[in-house]
Amino acid sequence: MNQRKKQPLVTRQLILAAAGVEFAEHGYSGAGLGPIVVRAELTKGALFHHFPDKRALALAWVAGDLADAIRVVWTAPLDDLNSLDAFRAFCRMRCLELHPGDSTSSLVSLAAETAAAEPLLGAAFQEVFSIWQDAFASLLERGKSAGWIHHSIQPAVEAAMLVSTFSGLSVTTKCNPDESFRRLCASGLEGYLETLRPQ
Repeated sequence: MNQRKKQPLVTRQLILAAAGVEFAEHGYSGAGLGPIVVRAELTKGALFHHFPDKRALALAWVAGDLADAIRVVWTAPLDDLNSLDAFRAFCRMRCLELHPGDSTSSLVSLAAETAAAEPLLGAAFQEVFSIWQDAFASLLERGKSAGWIHHSIQPAVEAAMLVSTFSGLSVTTKCNPDESFRRLCASGLEGYLETLRPQ
């Protein structure tokens, strides 16, 4: 414990990581501070030293750990894509990899739970959605400039639709976890993406 007191950033990250697991498993309302400190192997005093309440903890987790996870899974890989075929393959892979405990599911389910009741959390979640959406829009804009996306496509519009599609899929995979369902959705999405190709 003394070593952790000398490393406040380590302690803070232990709390955030534990909170992320609790939020993913139990939602915002169901996640208690007690289980979070037990999971982090800390005390409530250590938690309150860094975060005055659960809302502040959730806000820090959304803006930090969750946003970083969405960047790793969704936005950073887009930087390396340079063709519609590569984008289709990426989207198919992400469809097949979606599962109830991943960062996409956490983002969507927690935003749905809290956005209306907790405006500050809603704004934090919207910021993460915007990061995701902007990354799709930037890729499609690059594709238009390079000639592998049709010139009439509106990147911001398509990006909003893609984020909404994957968000919805993350919810439906909780109800139907069978891989054949995700494969069906992936095939439909690939068909849609083909309509973005120059004729």
